[in-house]
Amino acid sequence: MNIPLQRNHGFKKVLQTALLLLLLVSLPLSALRVEAKELTNPAFSYGESLTAEEKERTEALLGVSSVADQHLVAIRELNGLLRNNVNYYQVYSSVYIIPGAEGEGVRVDIVTPATITRITEAQYQNAAITAGAVNVTLRIASVKAVDGSGALAGVYKAFQEAGFTLSEDNVAVAQEELQETSDIHEENDGKEGYSDDLLNAAIADMKAQIQQYKEDHGGVITDTVIINIVNNVINNYNLQDILSEENIERLVNLMKKFSELEFTDAQKEAIKDFGQNLIKEGGNLLDNVKSTWEDLDEDVKTGITGFFRSIFEAIGKFFKGLFN
Repeated sequence: MNIPLQRNHGFKKVLQTALLLLLLVSLPLSALRVEAKELTNPAFSYGESLTAEEKERTEALLGVSSVADQHLVAIRELNGLLRNNVNYYQVYSSVYIIPGAEGEGVRVDIVTPATITRITEAQYQNAAITAGAVNVTLRIASVKAVDGSGALAGVYKAFQEAGFTLSEDNVAVAQEELQETSDIHEENDGKEGYSDDLLNAAIADMKAQIQQYKEDHGGVITDTVIINIVNNVINNYNLQDILSEENIERLVNLMKKFSELEFTDAQKEAIKDFGQNLIKEGGNLLDNVKSTWEDLDEDVKTGITGFFRSIFEAIGKFFKGLFN
């Protein structure tokens, strides 16, 4: 029995649409994203405010190689590099960036912790990964007490000078993340049951779950899902009685902005690696964390569902209706 011509034409049109959708689904996600940036040569970014003697002392503190590229970070550049409008009048903190092996993620060593007064190692790591850096070690130092913003600007400057353009959206979110986590840390530092490592591991866990959910649902995630992820992670990390409602609201807003960014597989691995290392090395507060790194909660990790499943179900219903 032949299918009528009009119906056959509709069949061909729908089949073509289905094949196109399947082709789009089968494309590797990396083909739709900007690749993470990796330096191939060590780089030393130093603050403009350093005297010649202070610069030399900073190089010695950081162990800068004689073959490292050198980049001066000027005061007038800070707002552009950091995507903010802070009224900077000096820049002393400096960074030595050492390229690492594939899969190494981002490592941070604050060589002079007494003079980096605001930004912690974990906060530097989180921000650098969000901005797009992977497989590097960042050694940070300052000869004078500063908040440490200049060193992060130096990371961005080194990538810029190497010919890379980090996503403005990623850098902007990274800077907001740095501000928010620093503020939340200052508000809660010293409270029983709290640590900077605990907070940053929780944030990394939120990021990993958000990225996993997007991957499982065609790149789509709702505000409700983000709120649930944030609250679930806060409970898992035993922070529900420590963080204020305002702290939690700030984390939710930050994660909403983070959810709009796109990441490569290398960046996702860097986020995962960072969080897992904090759990392993972050002290007894992290011993009992009910982490979801290896087995995300069922309401987050659902396999091929949502958008993709609806495509396959629609195709199946079409064929069933066509031949019944």
